[in-house]
Amino acid sequence: MRLTFVFLFCVLFAFSQSNDSQIAYQFYQTGEYEKAIEIYKELSKGANFTHYYHPYFQCLVLSEKFSEAKKLTHRMINRNSNHLPYQVDLFMIYREMLDGKTAEKTLKRIKNKLEKHPNHVVNVSNALIRYAFYQEALDCYHFIERIDKNSRKHPIQKAQLYQYLSDDEKMVDQYLSYLSDNPTQKITVVNYLQRYLDNNGIENDKNYTFVKNGLLKYSQNEKDSYIFSELLIWLFMQNNEFNLAYLQSKALDKRLSEDGERLYDLAETFLDNSYFDLSIKCYKYIIDKGSDNYYYIDAHVNMLYALGKKEDVDLQEINNLYQKTIQELGTSNNTVLLLNNYAHFTAFSLSDLSTAQKILESAMEIPNINKNDKAECKLVYADVMLLSGNIWSSLLYYSQVEKEHKEGPLGHEAKLRRAKISYYQGDFKWAQSQLDILKSSTSKLISNDAMDLSLLITDNLNLDTTAIPMEMYARADLLFYQNKFDESIVTLDSILTTYSHHTLVDEIYFRKYQIYEIKNDIYKSIEMLENIVSNYSYDILKDDAIFHLAQIYENKKQDTEKAFKYYEMILLECTGSIYTAESRKKYRQLRGDEL
Repeated sequence: MRLTFVFLFCVLFAFSQSNDSQIAYQFYQTGEYEKAIEIYKELSKGANFTHYYHPYFQCLVLSEKFSEAKKLTHRMINRNSNHLPYQVDLFMIYREMLDGKTAEKTLKRIKNKLEKHPNHVVNVSNALIRYAFYQEALDCYHFIERIDKNSRKHPIQKAQLYQYLSDDEKMVDQYLSYLSDNPTQKITVVNYLQRYLDNNGIENDKNYTFVKNGLLKYSQNEKDSYIFSELLIWLFMQNNEFNLAYLQSKALDKRLSEDGERLYDLAETFLDNSYFDLSIKCYKYIIDKGSDNYYYIDAHVNMLYALGKKEDVDLQEINNLYQKTIQELGTSNNTVLLLNNYAHFTAFSLSDLSTAQKILESAMEIPNINKNDKAECKLVYADVMLLSGNIWSSLLYYSQVEKEHKEGPLGHEAKLRRAKISYYQGDFKWAQSQLDILKSSTSKLISNDAMDLSLLITDNLNLDTTAIPMEMYARADLLFYQNKFDESIVTLDSILTTYSHHTLVDEIYFRKYQIYEIKNDIYKSIEMLENIVSNYSYDILKDDAIFHLAQIYENKKQDTEKAFKYYEMILLECTGSIYTAESRKKYRQLRGDEL
């Protein structure tokens, strides 16, 4: 019976202590330090007071009861003299008490301990960081490295401390030094550098410069390693310094005697970003390697495609190049994509629909044609049918591809194009149901296109009692697709006249800008975009309008002052825009920065 009583007493006492510690901690959390101190003072009399040390210590310091805090810490040190973070607590107290001499003695004592136990340096440094003693924490790492040349280096920790101390140059150097010693940790270093670079706006310039200069130094000093050259390419691509990325990639390809794969991958990115001149340079470089090169045919195909996408091109010259290339490479299952692209160019650039149709019909009959290549031809064939106004034939071919490639990207692309036809025809409900499925497509381009069209429908249909404006806009979109620009403008203007306050208005002005751009009417293009910026800056197309204005003033009007103003506007007012990186680069160029 007596044992049972003792046991119950111990349980109740332990429960009481636990409850008191929770109350004390709650007081600490709410800033009621005096109340917390009273409870912790009682709890500290017990055997387990180590558990309450940190909040108790913090309460004393925050209440400026430094003498009591010092006594408490000495008590902990007496119990465990090898636990150096307690010594750091003591150092902090003396600093708070403005007792610099004793603080220095304490720090010296810590370093003497570290000399015997260098593996404790991280714990000591972290304890110093907790109190924002960044220089002292850094000094501890340097101290260990001086006394023991064989001690483990801590470049990552030192890099972070340099960042706290705003010494960005040394921070970057530490990360790159770590990579030099640990080449397999490339992803880790990239992640650290990415976080450092991820500041939006104009102030990001200096971050980019420090990283670029650091990588240039290491790539020059460590010529046996190509990892820093690869990181330079990554950095240039991150910052849309595409020309520098191209030059660095070409140099690395030559240095390593590669097959041009690096340049080929780069060209794909350039194409996606509409940097056609640079993509053409990449493809020409690969072609010059000779017909035995693995990428020889693909480089020809993509180079011609890029040439066709450029502004102010000689269409007949490109047509001749297509015919010359087809003659050189022949018509086989290896050149189906070349024929497919030529048909697309013939239809959409030369407006020769019958020739395009014949090319595609011939391509689809090539023996042993790849299933995916044939599907690509069917998609373009359907596009040509839609271009000519033969909607039912277009739907038939899209449906075939969707059925044959149900869960693949080609099937999803066919489904997207079918959804667009439904949209053109004003069947928004069915179009929306298909778009909802495609939002989860594994293809980023398809899912993004699906979301864009879905948003266009939902944002501009459900807010109005009538679907007529949306139906008119969809018809104008089809006319735009069919290159019937004047008819499209007439339809768009009809919406503006009849439904001048509709939510579609900014979309209409942007579509008119796209038409005027194709027609090379600079002044009308500017008028449409400035209308959006001035009157519809609250809408989603604001950053698109600003960026395209900047491009027009820089490239077509040669008005660098206005271009600079608009690039700056992107950086200051549209920080989350997809145009931020490119605008930052252009801003720096026009400002006259050395890049």
